[in-house]
Amino acid sequence: MPVPSEPRDHRTELLRAFQIQPEDLEANRAGRLGPTQARKLLSSGSSNLAGTFLIGLLLAGILYGVVHKPLVPAQWITALILFVIVLIVGLRYFLQSRAAVAEGRVETLVGSARAQSRGRAGWFLVVAGQSFQLPVRPWQIQNDAPYQVYFVPRTRTVVAIEPTAGE
Repeated sequence: MPVPSEPRDHRTELLRAFQIQPEDLEANRAGRLGPTQARKLLSSGSSNLAGTFLIGLLLAGILYGVVHKPLVPAQWITALILFVIVLIVGLRYFLQSRAAVAEGRVETLVGSARAQSRGRAGWFLVVAGQSFQLPVRPWQIQNDAPYQVYFVPRTRTVVAIEPTAGE
């Protein structure tokens, strides 16, 4: 019984980690966003918008809970400004995600990749002189191995990683 080669196993493992299908990877190779990736990006934008709305409400609730009552106009204005700022951040990402899906463009970086911890900021993927939030577990990347990294330029979201043919 032939044993599958390591690059094929690693490629399969990365497909599973990204929860995408081979047709998504084929679309990425052609410079396009795959159907599963488009759905996930839209869902991410919607989740971020909902999350920022909740964070805005939480900030307003905290402000309401810690200040003396009755609230003076300056406190209401401060709460409203905090809420609007947080909501704008979420709305911006939501709109960027929708525009990225509508555009459907994916760019590719090829090179030696490294998973890098940045403390509280989390894990990042560094490849070809660029840095991205690491979308998979750090141990799923073989440091200093050659990879093709597919990302959406508008949101700087990595949508797939595959070992290069030279691996």
